Amino acid sequence: MPERLIPARLQFNAEGVPWSADFDDVYHSADGGIEQAQAVFMAGNHLPQRWQGREQFCIVETGFGQGLNFLTTWQAWRDDPHRCARLHFVSVEKHPFAAADLAQLHARYPALAELSAQLLAQWPLLTPGLHRLHLDAGSVTLTLLFGEAETLLRQLDMQADAIYLDGFSPGKNEDLWSPAVFRALWLLGKPDTTLATYTVAGAVRNGLKDAGFMPRKVEGFGRKRQRLEGSMARSPRRVALTHPAHTAIVIGAGLAGCAAAERLAARGWQVTVIERDAAPAQHASGNHVGLMHAHFSRDDNLSARLTRAGSEYTLRHLQAIGDAARWGMQGVLQIARTDEQAATQAEMGADGWPDELMRYVDVDAASAMAGQRVPRSGLWYARGIWANPASVCHANLQRHGAHVQLRTGITVARLQRDGALWQAQTAEGEVVATAAVVILAQATAATALEQAAELPLSSSARSTTLLREGALPLAQIGLSGAGYITPALDGWHCMGAAGAHDEVEAARGNLQSLQELFPQAALPGAAALGSTRLCPRPTSPDRMPLVGALPLPLAQQTKAHQLPQVQRWPGVYGLLGLGSRGLTFSLLCAELLASQLNAEPLPVETALADAVDPARFMLRTLRKAS
Repeated sequence: MPERLIPARLQFNAEGVPWSADFDDVYHSADGGIEQAQAVFMAGNHLPQRWQGREQFCIVETGFGQGLNFLTTWQAWRDDPHRCARLHFVSVEKHPFAAADLAQLHARYPALAELSAQLLAQWPLLTPGLHRLHLDAGSVTLTLLFGEAETLLRQLDMQADAIYLDGFSPGKNEDLWSPAVFRALWLLGKPDTTLATYTVAGAVRNGLKDAGFMPRKVEGFGRKRQRLEGSMARSPRRVALTHPAHTAIVIGAGLAGCAAAERLAARGWQVTVIERDAAPAQHASGNHVGLMHAHFSRDDNLSARLTRAGSEYTLRHLQAIGDAARWGMQGVLQIARTDEQAATQAEMGADGWPDELMRYVDVDAASAMAGQRVPRSGLWYARGIWANPASVCHANLQRHGAHVQLRTGITVARLQRDGALWQAQTAEGEVVATAAVVILAQATAATALEQAAELPLSSSARSTTLLREGALPLAQIGLSGAGYITPALDGWHCMGAAGAHDEVEAARGNLQSLQELFPQAALPGAAALGSTRLCPRPTSPDRMPLVGALPLPLAQQTKAHQLPQVQRWPGVYGLLGLGSRGLTFSLLCAELLASQLNAEPLPVETALADAVDPARFMLRTLRKAS
């Protein structure tokens, strides 16, 4: 388990300024928090002038605190008629405030009330890692990093235009002003990056110089005589990925493809979605209902971290689209399959995760929650959801209107390069779409194309069977364990996900899984069963998705010891291998892909981005050969 977050405690000093007992310091100057944000951090980075007329502008901050620097910057961006199209604000905080405390702090600033309400509506659970929030109709993106600054800044993939060095006094919070933090910030910079801070401490000036910045003293704010502004003395060698023509072809209209289209369209791209069937969501994404919740491991491995980030990102997305999709947050109860798993669940329940995210329940409590006697204890995910996947697909396709064009009943047989563009062609050679970028999101069918032929994708047999509502008395929550069963929708529960080769075998297997979930229950007869669907799931060898630029065939590779050294197809990307976690992974992975294509800050740590890179398997082969 990662180090537990300790929330900030809401306190005030004698002057009424928010104050931290842990660091014996105030959160902002007694001369005013908004005024300090404007005079020190915005003016110190020459804002708003520097963002004017640009496509996007990226700010990184150390010390989110009560969020005044962010809210003040956001308000100034809103008020500027010449503002950039998209504002990215990335901020690290070791001790974030709980939402209720943040609301109390923001109530002191009525001018920021509207923006505060938007922020608080999406304020994440206080769990370690990255949390991406889309605000102001998606034009403002806030990426919060909860945890140690040095560790998290080193896991960022972004290019900063401006740096806000905030936080408690260097003499009282040395970790936030360390050489390692300055070095990590320098690595995020580029030639025109600027920085600003309120302190002129010698250790800070020298540390910034050693890291590669040029700090200089300027007139201070309020009671402080001086403050620092800075620029880059030298910059790291970085190559930004950009595509001048914001056009894309997405092949496949399941959860993955529709999410990719939505995330690109949200950034103003023109997207053509090509689906081989007559309508979207005809395969695994066509199941009646699916369940989604975070997953956990004792060592908080990469898979657990990705599912936790994915489930929270998906939940915020569904809350944003509201009734456009059919979904609900009634929670999911995961019953242990073995006594050993039950013991592990009990240990994870004691790891200190927020109860809203995950809570251990004993067998009696689990049975009461399920509405049937269950064999063992379990984990309760209060933020677990059910959703009709097809409705999510349709909502994503329709969310940005004319930016997304859907073409159905077309099978793309080959991709042909035409100058700087790609053509999608049928087997007969008909060009059905042309774009700068192609995203393959058609599950294992992608491997029929040359560009994905060597990807190690396989198909895992799975199925679902409908059970008539009332045939087995159950609580209206999601239940999982040996199999799963969803809350009823339109009179039918959806249960799964047995592996089988035909529908009769699948229905039998799904009933058997139901019996294992509720061993004392009398199973319903065949009359209570509805249709059974065979829905194979695309998986990779490590069961992690494949998200990003696709590697060239092995025969065209040269030596490589790191992922950036693997040769890639220009403009061809994958969003594949989501397995049984399409609801959990599709939107966050689509956001990751869209961020890569637009040279934006990534929504996940670089360790997670690397863990889903489609070239990771190629890299292992190349390393063995060298």
